[in-house]
Amino acid sequence: MAATVAKVPPDSPDAPSRTCDKCGAAMTHLSDLQPIIGSAAMRIFRCYACNHVVSEER
Repeated sequence: MAATVAKVPPDSPDAPSRTCDKCGAAMTHLSDLQPIIGSAAMRIFRCYACNHVVSEER
């Protein structure tokens, strides 16, 4: 059975946030990926200022 993912509006105080490692701009939270066998759940961010994409374990 697939887990449900709660959608949080990007301007909400509960929305995930991250600062870009390359340019220092605020990154946009794109998605939360569910864990796959042998790997952790991932959170994906993109910086629209410099087009840098980062994933981190959540």
